[in-house]
Amino acid sequence: MHSKKSASFIFNCVSAGCLAAGLVLLLAPAPSAHAGWVWSPQTGWIGPGGAVRDTPAEQLDVAVSFFSQGEIKRAKVELRKLLHAYKESKEAAEAQYYFGRCAEEEGNYFTAFKEYRKTIRTYPSTARFDEILERQSQIANYFLSGRKHKVFNVVAVMPARGKAVEIFEAIVEDGPFTEQGELAQYKLGVAHSALGDYEAAVKAFEQVISRYPNSPLVDDARYQIALASLKGMFKPGYDQSSTDLAIQELQAFLREHQESDLIPEVEQRLTELLEQRAAHEYGVGRFYEDRKRTNAARVYYETIVTDYAQTSWAAKALARLQVIDAEAGALPQALSGQKGS
Repeated sequence: MHSKKSASFIFNCVSAGCLAAGLVLLLAPAPSAHAGWVWSPQTGWIGPGGAVRDTPAEQLDVAVSFFSQGEIKRAKVELRKLLHAYKESKEAAEAQYYFGRCAEEEGNYFTAFKEYRKTIRTYPSTARFDEILERQSQIANYFLSGRKHKVFNVVAVMPARGKAVEIFEAIVEDGPFTEQGELAQYKLGVAHSALGDYEAAVKAFEQVISRYPNSPLVDDARYQIALASLKGMFKPGYDQSSTDLAIQELQAFLREHQESDLIPEVEQRLTELLEQRAAHEYGVGRFYEDRKRTNAARVYYETIVTDYAQTSWAAKALARLQVIDAEAGALPQALSGQKGS
């Protein structure tokens, strides 16, 4: 009796297993039944919903058609297909460009900038090069005006002038000898000033003068250096190039704009920067003097007395020179006394 029940149980299990296996086979798609799948030597298998047109030109036409109709999401789907299937084609550069256009249409301006930059970095020979730089410049101006930056499609709380700096820097790097690159270098100084980073602003405007000496922006850059110098404090570190440039441009401003209402403010700021510059020279002089390198110290003290005579540090530098001279005179006398003994 037990053996019959066992045999029956095994039979039922086998039958159920066969039925389940049969159902799996029926429900599973046959390897050859690729409904909607397309294969070509160029693209390989493209699944349902992912079929591409026979040529990249036709695929681009489809994507641009959706874009023109305002169907941005569908346009991006078709653009992705093109870049996947025909990434080596000349139409690929245009497809990448349209990703930037799509992002602009969606109001994702910083994403648009990144897509545009990807276009000229990946396809530097694109015919859209100048247009892309101009569009990036417009986006940077948008952020410079105080507009906010979207994060995950949500508007950020704070204005995104820092994004303007990043975009202008990219334009200068990618197209330094273009009209947009020249303008971006100037706007970079404006952006730094808007952020209150006046030392960086001075350096950016100085690059306009040195890189583009024949640019009509040079006079404006020099004026902006003077304004930034009025507002900003410069770091008292080793590199005093920004301070020197600020002093130079403020002095030029006094010569060239004698009727300006800013003259009193310029004079006061110039005095402050000269004091700061002399203080730096004095500190370096003391550094060398403390290490018994009196000849090097003398150079810095003499510079203060000569070039910064109107500052409070001139008298201090002169006093240190007198000490150095006295010590230098006392040393030969001491040596002479030792020889006599």
